[in-house]
Amino acid sequence: MRLNPKELEKARAEFFLSGQSIAEWARENRFRRDLVYAVLSGRSKATRGESHRIAVKLGLKARQPDTLLVDEEETM
Repeated sequence: MRLNPKELEKARAEFFLSGQSIAEWARENRFRRDLVYAVLSGRSKATRGESHRIAVKLGLKARQPDTLLVDEEETM
């Protein structure tokens, strides 16, 4: 599933309006700059790993729980 192109455009516009560069945002959030550009351009699906975390941080995706914890006593 690809990210919504309108949401990508909105995220890029927010960088333009704020005056903050994408590279600066990437440095501040300790992300690889090339991956941030790939997510914002739609080249990355951002399905897992760092690109997923970038999309979540940008508000392009909702954060999903990493794992579902099941109480061992309930399964016995």
